Amino acid sequence: MPGLSLRSWLGVLLVAVSLSAWSAPSRLEALPPGLANEATINGLAGVRYAINQTSGVALFLRDLEQSLRTMNRDQPGAPITYLSISGGGGRGAFGAGLLNGWSRQGTRPDFNMVTGISTGALMAPFAFLGAAYDPVLKRLYTGVTDKDVVRERTYAAILFSDGLGDTSPLYNLISEYVTPELLRKIAYEYTVRHRWLLIGTNNLDTGQPIIWNMGKIAAYDTPEALALFRRVMLASASLPGFFSPVMLDVNYQGKTYQEMHVDGGVSRQVFLYPASLFHESGAYKLLEGRKREAYLIRNDVLDDETFQTVERKTLPIAKQALRQFARSHEDGDTLMAYLTAQKDGFSFNMAYVTDDFIKAKPRSQFDQAFMQALFAHAEALAARGYPWSKTPPGLTEALSGSLNKFRDAVNGSQTR
Repeated sequence: MPGLSLRSWLGVLLVAVSLSAWSAPSRLEALPPGLANEATINGLAGVRYAINQTSGVALFLRDLEQSLRTMNRDQPGAPITYLSISGGGGRGAFGAGLLNGWSRQGTRPDFNMVTGISTGALMAPFAFLGAAYDPVLKRLYTGVTDKDVVRERTYAAILFSDGLGDTSPLYNLISEYVTPELLRKIAYEYTVRHRWLLIGTNNLDTGQPIIWNMGKIAAYDTPEALALFRRVMLASASLPGFFSPVMLDVNYQGKTYQEMHVDGGVSRQVFLYPASLFHESGAYKLLEGRKREAYLIRNDVLDDETFQTVERKTLPIAKQALRQFARSHEDGDTLMAYLTAQKDGFSFNMAYVTDDFIKAKPRSQFDQAFMQALFAHAEALAARGYPWSKTPPGLTEALSGSLNKFRDAVNGSQTR
C-alpha cells in the first residue's frame, strides 16, 4: 500500500498474524426443525416440546393428559392452579419477594404447574418446590451482584467469541443449588404427585420456542439429566449477543447434531401453555368440575412514567429500542396468556411492579441495593394479601380495580 512506512507494514502484518491465530468457536451441524420432537438429548428422550409444531403440542397434551386423568381419579374435584413467571433480570426480585410474602400470608397454593422464562426460569424450580425454598429465592435475588452472574470479556476476546459476557459464574450459581437431591424432589412431585415444572428456551438455529419438561428430565435420575437440567436453566437466561448461548448435543438416528439455545424470551416473554392445547384436542373435559386459577408474575414496572434522554449514539439507541420492543412483546404474550386462561375457564390473576415502588433506577442489571428494596416491597405487599389484577394492563384504560382499591387504601391509611 503506497505511503506506508516499513514500521507500519510490520504493524499491519503483526495484527494480521495475531488475528489469524484466533477463530470463532466451532460447532456441529444444526438439527433440522422437523426432528426437534424426536431427537434425544444427553440420552434423554421425550423431555421437550417444540410447540410451534402440531406434533410438539400433541406430545405435550399426551403427557399432560396422563397427569390430569390420574388427578381426576385420585383427587376428584380438587382445584387446578398454574403459575407463570416472566423474565426481567434483577427485577426478578419482585417475584421472589412476592412468593416469600405469599408464603407468610398463608394462602399460597401448591401449584399444579409452574412455568418460567429467563429470570423466571431461574426462579421456577424453587417456586415449584414451595415455601421451604423461599430462603433460596431470597438469597438469589438479594445477595447476588453482576459478578455472580457474568464475567465480562476483554475487547479482543469479544471479537472472536459468541457473547459479550461469559456466564460461567451463573452456571456455578445454578449448580450450587440444583443438586441431585433437588432433582429427586422435583422428580417425586412429577411422577407421584403429577405436578409439572416447565422452562422455555429458544432454538436460535430454527427459531423454535422449546418447552422443557423439567420433571421428566429429573425423573431420569442420571448425571446426564442433572447436567441437562442445569444447562436448560442457563440457556433460558442467556440473552443472545450479551451472553454466550448454550450448545446442546442432540442425537437423531445415530447422528449427532448441535443446537444453539438462548433466552426463552426471544420467542416468549411469558407462557402459560399452548393456546390450542385443550379445546382443539377435545381434552377440555379433563378440566371440568374443577376450580381453575392461573397466576402470572411479571417482573417489570408496567406503569412507569419516568423517561430518559437517549444519547445520539448507536449502542444507547439500540439498547433503548430493544428494551421497548421486549416490553411490547411481553404485553402481547401476557394478553395471549389471559385469552388462553379465559377460554379454558381459568380465573386470571396477575402481579407486576407499579409506581407504588419508588426507587432510583438500577445502576446495573443486578444492582443489589435495588433488588433488596424491590424484594422487600413485594414481600410486604404479599404478606398483607396481594391485590391481584384480573386483567392485563392496557386491556382497560386504567389499572385493574383491585390495584386501584389497594392503592387508595394505602394512601388513605397514610393520611390518617
